[in-house]
Amino acid sequence: MISRAAVGYVRSQLAGHVRLFFHEPAADLIKGESIRFLSYVDAVSTKERCIVIPTDIPIPFEPDLPWTSEFNGTSVTLWNRIRKPDAEGWRGVPAEASPVWWVHDSGTVLPSWNLFGNILDLLTFGEEKRSSERDQHGRFDWKSSPRTKHGLLEVPTVNEAAALLVAALTSMSRSEPPALVLGDNILKPPVVVLSHDCDSLKGNDFTSQLIRLYRVIQPVTKGRWPKLSNLWWIARNATSPRRYYFDDATGLLDIERCFGATSTFYLLNGSGGRLGARSPIAEARRFADRVPSSWEVGMHYNYDTYLDRDKFAAQLGQLKQAIVQPIVSGRAHYLRFDPFRSFSFLREFGIYVDESSGWSDKVAYRNGLAGCFQAYDPESDVPLDIWEVPLAVMDDGLVGEFGADSITAIERHLQHLKCVGGAFTILFHPGNFANPEHPRTIGIYHEILKASRRVEADFCTARSLVDLVRK
Repeated sequence: MISRAAVGYVRSQLAGHVRLFFHEPAADLIKGESIRFLSYVDAVSTKERCIVIPTDIPIPFEPDLPWTSEFNGTSVTLWNRIRKPDAEGWRGVPAEASPVWWVHDSGTVLPSWNLFGNILDLLTFGEEKRSSERDQHGRFDWKSSPRTKHGLLEVPTVNEAAALLVAALTSMSRSEPPALVLGDNILKPPVVVLSHDCDSLKGNDFTSQLIRLYRVIQPVTKGRWPKLSNLWWIARNATSPRRYYFDDATGLLDIERCFGATSTFYLLNGSGGRLGARSPIAEARRFADRVPSSWEVGMHYNYDTYLDRDKFAAQLGQLKQAIVQPIVSGRAHYLRFDPFRSFSFLREFGIYVDESSGWSDKVAYRNGLAGCFQAYDPESDVPLDIWEVPLAVMDDGLVGEFGADSITAIERHLQHLKCVGGAFTILFHPGNFANPEHPRTIGIYHEILKASRRVEADFCTARSLVDLVRK
């Protein structure tokens, strides 16, 4: 049984999303009485000009087969179909075979897909609740998602639903049938949210050098020649430890200035090692002093702080002593994050912006959303005062998945968001910006910024995006 609180939550997330990515008339329409959340029986019994959204249709473990429809110069993907009402007077728009809406002669409009159920399930991590599969770090892998084999991970489901609602409401306000195009001056430009995890600001730490030494001798164990080039990286990082690390971070700042962009730098400190911090806190302090006020500095929660109050408090306390900026945003190292416990945990420490929900090796919308959403506590059945800005792209994952076609993939996503609205989130590590030790990512960040400019996107930090919707 869906609670009234859950219905209010979905309605508020849609309203906040539209307020961010659409101009004011659309924001007023989405909050009005023209949208009603009802049971399926009550929805199909309604006979007046409004949009009725069923709330009592269960979500299957595996999505029903998706279908697509042309919308506003792009294609939207719908799934978990709602059957056409049996009563007379209902027709499919734009077509019976691939409908977006079921429209009654009286003017009632019913979505052809489980709009409410899909959104609530995605924003409350329903897939993870129904699966016990986790990787070695305790994370839910994208390969375990039932959406994977249907190609639905690349679909910004919430964005498309919001855009379809705005288009329908706009036309219905003029006593016209629900349209599949957005009018002029309704949609704002897409937004690109940039961030950087500063795992290491110096390249000469013991762990990194040991890994390079291992790469020298590891091929020998398999009967191949040693990779002697790693001896050069060991020597280079020993003599110029900040080059391509600290210097890469400042280089990211410089190139963002050129494009009128801002970003968030998440600083990793605390316990060290392969899974922990690799740079001393002094380097984080030195870099934070270089970050202009228009940029953001946040906390990269260390691996060992995962749901550990004492260790988290120690890391946060050390970071607060080192930098002057308030610490209200963060991302988990290795994206080690529990969507059912981490939100409440983080809020205890003053964090209200999190960017941990995403995958390192897949360009995808983990929550079916390009934007931000308020966390929801399933136990108390209330929203929490902390917002998630899901990660869509990580640098190594991008080039690992798309290689030479990486920028084409980025531009394809941005072009789609230009038609439906939203914010595309990109993580790029210092150390991958201009580092010859990692040649695959050299120049990629510059090309990402150029692609963003080609689609006339705006730039925004995660915190500034959340602060806009919190208001």
